[in-house]
Amino acid sequence: MNAPFKFGIKIGLGALFAGAIVAYAFVQPFEPDAVRGAIPYGASFVFKAESLGDLLQSPVRGQLDKALGAGNSLREIAESSAWTKQVAAAEIAVADIPFRSAGARKSWAAASWVGWRSPWLRWRLEHARDDRLDFMGKHSVWPVWRYDAPDIARGMSLTFALTDNLFIVCLSESPTDIFLLLDTYDGRHPAARHDKG
Repeated sequence: MNAPFKFGIKIGLGALFAGAIVAYAFVQPFEPDAVRGAIPYGASFVFKAESLGDLLQSPVRGQLDKALGAGNSLREIAESSAWTKQVAAAEIAVADIPFRSAGARKSWAAASWVGWRSPWLRWRLEHARDDRLDFMGKHSVWPVWRYDAPDIARGMSLTFALTDNLFIVCLSESPTDIFLLLDTYDGRHPAARHDKG
């Protein structure tokens, strides 16, 4: 092979690779109902909202406020956080999930479609300078964080993870409960893909 031909192949493969990266990072097609793919089978209640606004108008909001404890309001948290518009921009599924251990309180899970924002959010979280954020490592390939908020209900942990398309949150007594959601998303645990509430 002559040098110009080899150079052309390298340029072509480089352009193909760059195009694949750009497509993965910015062109994630919306998948309706994908948010239910992270909710484990056995959830006694599953609610899907088309947007954060729909969730805030629903009766589920009152249950979430109670679960957050200490007079917390989901609406106030959503309005005070700069992250809200990025992590809750589209469909959201909320569910109470089965206990993984002998807990005394109901565990809650939520999954929100983030699509192409996922790599950017991951980078932003990895470089965040917030003492309340604690990187717990990865479960499979998905990064997991714990949010240490003093005003969350006593004994409860707020953890979250990013997959390639979803932002997944878990409020439970055990910070490892989020692993059940990630295993469900990866297909190692059956998902609840139907409405129960």
